[in-house]
Amino acid sequence: MTVGLVLGGAGGLGAHVLWPGDTDDSGGSSGSGGSRGDGRAKPSAVATAGPRAEPVRAAMVAQRQVGVGVVARKGGDPDFFTGQARLDLRDGTTVRAATHVLYDMGEGHPWYPPEIVLIGNRAVITPHQEMTGPEYGPQGSYRTESDATAAAADDIAVRNALEARWLAQPAHLVALLDGATELSTRRAGGVRTLTGSTPLRTLAADPAVGRLYRPYAADGRDGAVRFTLVVTSRDLPESLRTEVPSGSGADAFRVEYRDWAKGGAITARPGPTPAPQWTAAD
Repeated sequence: MTVGLVLGGAGGLGAHVLWPGDTDDSGGSSGSGGSRGDGRAKPSAVATAGPRAEPVRAAMVAQRQVGVGVVARKGGDPDFFTGQARLDLRDGTTVRAATHVLYDMGEGHPWYPPEIVLIGNRAVITPHQEMTGPEYGPQGSYRTESDATAAAADDIAVRNALEARWLAQPAHLVALLDGATELSTRRAGGVRTLTGSTPLRTLAADPAVGRLYRPYAADGRDGAVRFTLVVTSRDLPESLRTEVPSGSGADAFRVEYRDWAKGGAITARPGPTPAPQWTAAD
């Protein structure tokens, strides 16, 4: 699928905020106080001054727009899906999303997902232009769901769209990083890799992304969500991998971030003509 976007203004943090225990692959320190001479980072007051996730959250919101690719539960899980999304980051917790998500895509399957725009808890669904018309019933008509979370119980595409937004939005990274009971960081060539684990119950109780994790915690399952987050020298995410404890062992999720600060505002366009918000036509 070809995605056309227009360039927006660049943002981000001008300076990198240090992390506790931060090391690079050469064994030196990235702390502002320099190296101790033994390959370990010197603690910095800056490193512990605020929440762990604040540098990443602030960098993301400053860019306002981002495109993502999502792969969820790859490996035979019946709830597997893959998709693309564009996020409009209004602030750290308010995120509008335009998504293309496809349930159970197999070899030879055509790419016919609808576009689902999420604004708050409202979903605006525009069917793919090749899947429109009365012969496809409600699924072939432009429509609005005033309660997306309720609609998700019966509409797989809406559920996948919600999950794509929960996975990629800043609030998810905040919940993972600030709730982590284990966290290590490593820098190589300006890229920073953060690896850690966050209790499943902590994430299930989070007001922003808890709905993603509550089904996993519903049976009283303990355990932790393991994650690997890669960020640039400007603290902008490049990729996020998570492994969530499940009955089959663990469900894996992956988010790839791209096209920072590109694209216009996400809006609820009138139907019924399909008008995907993947173009520069805003």
